[in-house]
Amino acid sequence: MSEVRDSFKRISQMGFSDYFYNRLLTSDVKIRAMFHGTDFAKQKKALIDGVYVLIDYHEGGPLGKMSIRRLGEKHNRSHMNIPADLYEIWVDCFILTLSEKDPKFSASLELQWREVLKPGIDHMISNY
Repeated sequence: MSEVRDSFKRISQMGFSDYFYNRLLTSDVKIRAMFHGTDFAKQKKALIDGVYVLIDYHEGGPLGKMSIRRLGEKHNRSHMNIPADLYEIWVDCFILTLSEKDPKFSASLELQWREVLKPGIDHMISNY
């Protein structure tokens, strides 16, 4: 999955988080409301860290396994209350932003990204 890691290195240095959150916040009124009052400086760092967790989880890394459990708990109905349908929107916004910002984006890279994101997202949904 070095292509995915390389892709993320490229876009994380290009202001990707700003573009992603602009897209995400306009994608659904429920999502926009969930981010009301958010400190976006912290949130942008959390996005970068979270994507690395998803990558590491896919690769079977111990940090990824531990961290995905914490993310799942943080996003479950008892805490942030992120329902399953919003994860699909998140992934689609992520991929669309990648397609616009990664100069090496391709259909093959999109499939790799979706394959990498799916296990961690599925785990988080299962903790809802």
